[in-house]
Amino acid sequence: MYDVSNALQWRNIARNEQLIPRGDWWIWLLLAGRGFGKTRTGAESVMELVNSGKYKKVAVVGKNIQEIKDVMVEGPSGLLSTTIAEKYFEAMREHKPKARPPNKDDPPLLQDLPYQSDDHRDGGAIKFKYYPSMNRIAWENGAIAHLIGADHYEKLMGYQFDLAWLDEFAKYRNPDALWQQILFTLRLGDDPKCIITTTPKPLKILKKLSEEKGVYLTKGSTFNNSDNLSARFLDTMRVTYQNTRIGRQELDGEIIMDKAYTVWRRENIIYRSISPGCLSVVVIGVDPAVTAGEHSDETGIVVVGLGYDEKMYVLDDLSGRYNPQDWAKIICRAYKDFEANWIVAEVNNGGDLVREMLTSIYPNIPFKQTRAIRGKVERAEPVAMLYDAKRVFHIKEFPELEDQMCNLTYDDRIKLSPDRVDALVWAISDLKDRETPHISALVL
Repeated sequence: MYDVSNALQWRNIARNEQLIPRGDWWIWLLLAGRGFGKTRTGAESVMELVNSGKYKKVAVVGKNIQEIKDVMVEGPSGLLSTTIAEKYFEAMREHKPKARPPNKDDPPLLQDLPYQSDDHRDGGAIKFKYYPSMNRIAWENGAIAHLIGADHYEKLMGYQFDLAWLDEFAKYRNPDALWQQILFTLRLGDDPKCIITTTPKPLKILKKLSEEKGVYLTKGSTFNNSDNLSARFLDTMRVTYQNTRIGRQELDGEIIMDKAYTVWRRENIIYRSISPGCLSVVVIGVDPAVTAGEHSDETGIVVVGLGYDEKMYVLDDLSGRYNPQDWAKIICRAYKDFEANWIVAEVNNGGDLVREMLTSIYPNIPFKQTRAIRGKVERAEPVAMLYDAKRVFHIKEFPELEDQMCNLTYDDRIKLSPDRVDALVWAISDLKDRETPHISALVL
């Protein structure tokens, strides 16, 4: 019989939305902001379900193995830090167990577990051991959790589970393929379950799951967990991100799907890494601001490389609100760090300022100047088409840049000047033409 005192201990400190839902569900989808307590909720729920004795084949899935170990297992909110695990470890310390006598009938993973009694429990919890080198957790009642990185979702083939926990699902490189494999594996027992804990992104698969029958949807905000978060952090989040798109997603846990009339569709922003040795050309696009006041435009600074595979890779977004001296230093530092071939910058606003600022630091820095004679949307459309054709990739997430991209509408009515997008457009347009670096005038 499961010792309910373990569950009661978590229930005494958890909020209602963190507790395993009642009723008939097979997917629990928890969409919530950063710091809500999603990982803790998932870990406590998995431990509770395994200790019920009903679930014995568990998939613990994160973006990659290292994140699983660092966050989902060994982290302060992970499986080894749950109330059930802590109670077990406390009992272990009190009893000072001797080595468990081997039993030839035990599964290999269980043969060196500590021995307390003939019962499988200690401190009210089923005894377990973590095997980091094998990416497994084994309980003495025969339950086993397999740690599987979503980046290698094909490894799920051949497994079968009755319980799966997917943390930060929206971060996965290929969530659709991973989910397909999870569906194939959840085939054991009469009530298999899947727990998904994630800060959402505008993914079709998440939107679909949130509306499916048999899915219990829980939504939550960062601020639900205010009692356990730094007051300074909360104040910073409110001031910086309240009432913004990124705030609605990252703090309030909303799935914000793109509008039909945006130039870029978020689903066309694909992440792919590339080593520096695989790049043939690197360009830094610049959309300069000539002032640096509180309400000034940002200076767009975006680094883009052209690979030998003829694909383009966005390597960094260094944009921000700087004075001319600071953005010149940042550009020159990026030129050196990325071993860039040249700079391409818009001169409509700053005239010769960009060239003068850069050459004062690097006298012979290769530089191209551009002039914008068409509207932002007209300039951006050809670049967005390259994304549609899967010819441009981002090596990682660039939230502010990507928000500007996906907020650029065909009526061009946006509140803030999309300086990051302009810098991106200059760099990619220039790379597309692959002209020899020299001072020239481009017209877009």
